[in-house]
This record gives sequence, structure tokens and C-alpha cells, in this order.
Amino acid sequence: MNIRVTSLWQPALVLVFSFLTIAGSAAAPSWSGTASEENGWPLVNNPAHPMEDDQTLMAEEMWRLGHEEDEQETIFGLIADGLVDEEGNTYLLDSHLTTIYKVAPDGEIVDNLGREGDGPGEFRNILNMIFMPDGKLGIFEMMPGRIVTMGREGQPGPRYSFGEETGSVMQNIGKMAADKNSVVIGQTIMDFDDGSLTSTNSLARYGLDGNTLHVIFSDSQEQEGGSLTLGDEDSDFARYWAMDRAGRVVVFKDKQQYNLEIYGTDGKPEMMIRRDYEPVRRTDKEIEQDKKQQKELRKRFIDMEVVPVPELARNISDAFSRPNGDLWVQNSQGDRDCPDGAIGYFDVFSQDGKYTKRICIQADYDPQRDNFRILDNHLLVFKEAQNAPERTTTSGGGGMQMVMVSGVSGNIDEDEDEEPRPYEVVFYRLP
Repeated sequence: MNIRVTSLWQPALVLVFSFLTIAGSAAAPSWSGTASEENGWPLVNNPAHPMEDDQTLMAEEMWRLGHEEDEQETIFGLIADGLVDEEGNTYLLDSHLTTIYKVAPDGEIVDNLGREGDGPGEFRNILNMIFMPDGKLGIFEMMPGRIVTMGREGQPGPRYSFGEETGSVMQNIGKMAADKNSVVIGQTIMDFDDGSLTSTNSLARYGLDGNTLHVIFSDSQEQEGGSLTLGDEDSDFARYWAMDRAGRVVVFKDKQQYNLEIYGTDGKPEMMIRRDYEPVRRTDKEIEQDKKQQKELRKRFIDMEVVPVPELARNISDAFSRPNGDLWVQNSQGDRDCPDGAIGYFDVFSQDGKYTKRICIQADYDPQRDNFRILDNHLLVFKEAQNAPERTTTSGGGGMQMVMVSGVSGNIDEDEDEEPRPYEVVFYRLP
């Protein structure tokens, strides 16, 4: 007697295979945007919603410094910036104590690099730090406006000035980044001459000899009588940009637009990424905090023109290039959707400009008190960084003075009855 079981199972297997194929096809994400051209730019226009569902990433805490139970008894002034090298060492720039802490992968502080001064390996008025093309640390001095370099063990390196000599009384870098061959700097230079103030904003790429390779954006504004204008501009290309893994510059300068303009290493436009987006109104508390800061600054600058505080939040506040080529975009909607104990939601764009998903990063973070940096597969959280006491530096020449104010506090409620919290740095690994 012969029994043929294949004839019984074969139709069922075909049905199961067909069902899985149909289900897989239905579940596969599809992009509903459009690709076109606008003013000579290749344009990728994305819809309001991404291709995939939201995703949550749990940041893994590796070490924490500055807290009350810190065995190293670390006391920070104010950590303004941080870097992570290829070996997992972290460099923390303390702008108030004018030093750089070198932290081993296990969280042990192994060295203090640099100190306040004007000699080799010394600096003043520091806020930003990058790895230079040759691998050295590059620390920006606001006045007179130059980059001081040093080796990763603290060996003094050369100092660089970028762009033309202007005789300016203040040079403020909004942001800087470097690839293997050049340095990109977004900055504001303020010159006083014969009673007038000229403010020049620029975003440009420089060689290590200080010469300009190309200028992406530049504009100048002159104000008579040395007065200053205080307020929010419609666009700011000196601060609102990022460098991707290929060394291209991603600019998101217009505050009420969701545009990402990508410029190649030769300075030429390569692509524009756009997303349908509904602007977010700022909270009453945020608006009042800005008005309070304006009032405090007007005490220092008598001749100050004040423009209205904006009611709408900036659409894009930052962008981070990931090792796989994706671009994470921080925006006002993602900041507002942020659950407790999270950095927020970030829009994720693929290398070809498609809006793929939103990711939420879970970590010990308070958006009203803390700051953060995303560095490749690492996350640094600077606890209480938004509540630092203000620091004032005066500089000038030719009978004129410029006052630099950094770390202006304003997020802590004056009526709160609580002890000041210590400054902490928390180091995470991202999946």
C-alpha cells in the first residue's frame, strides 16, 4: 500500500507561501515623496509622515562624572563641549575652569590638558572644540578669534587664524567642524570703526594655512553709533549647519522652513531635502525667558535695538550625521513630543534624502536643564548646563569695548526652593 502525503500538503504550502509573500509586500515600507529639481537643485520632497513606525533607542550608560557619589570627587566649572576619539577616550572642554579633561573609556579622568594663559598650550574664552584634520585638538578662542591646537596628550601645537585679518574686537564662532583636508567655520565678526559697527556673518571652508577655500554664505550689516540689534533673525547660517560623514555641509538656516541644503566639499550645491512640516508655537514660559534675557542684556548695552521675541519655535535646531550615513534631525515637533527621561524624537533621513522614520532616545535628560551632544555612536549629556551662572568677559580696543556674556541662566524658576544641583557629565553608548 502506497501513501502519497505530498498531494495533501502541497496545496497548503502554496497557500502559506502566497500569504507570506502578500503580507511581506504589504508590510514593506514605501516612500510617497517626490524627486524633482528647484532652481537648479536636485530636490527630495518628503511627506509629513515617515515610511516606518517610530522607534525607541535605549542609550546605555557607560560612566557618570560630577555627581555626589563620584569617587573621583570631580567638580566641573561648566562643560561646554565634548569629543570622543577612535579609542573611546572622551575630551571634555570646561569653559569656566579653562581646561580639558581627558577621560578613559572606563570613566577615569587620566589627564587635564591646557590651562588659562597666552603661552604654548594655553587659551582663554573657550567654547568650542573639534578634532583638526591632523588629529590634534582644536580649541577656539573667542578673542582675538583663533584656533589653538594641541596633541591628545597635551603637547602644544600651532595656532591658526582663519580668513582675512580684520582688526575686529570680537570674533564669535557659531559652529566649526573638520574633515581630513579642511576646516568649516560658521562665525560672526564684529568690527568697530569710526563710531560704526559692522557685523559680518560667514560660513566658509578653510585650508590649514588659514586661506579660504570657498565661501558658502556671507553677509554684512552696518549699524551707526556702535549700537547693537538684539533679536531673532529669519535665518542664521553661522550656527545652523552640520557636517556629514563625507565632509559635506548640511545647512538649515531658515527658522520657519524645513529645508536641508547640502553642499559638497567643493562648495557646490548637491541636494535639497524638504519635509512637509507644521511649525510649533513656543510656550509662554519660553517667550518670557527670552524677554528676561533681553532685559538683562540691555543693562549692559544702552544703545540696543530690540526686536519682538518670536512666538514660533525654530523648525530645525540641529542635525547629526550617523556612521551608516543617515542624518538625524532635531526639530521643534520632536522636542515637544519628548517623553520624560528622553532626549526627544529625531527625524531620520537616508543618504538619498528619504524620510524613513522617527527615533526616540531614552536617557537621563531634562530638556529644561541639560544639554547634549551626539557623537557617532555615543551620547554626552551635560547635566544642569542650561542653568550655569552667567560669565562676562570684556575686551576691546581703540576706545571701544565689547562685552561677551555666556551661560546666561534663566531656566530655573526664581521661586524654586531647592539647592543648586551639581554639574554632571553622563556618557552613553547608542545602539
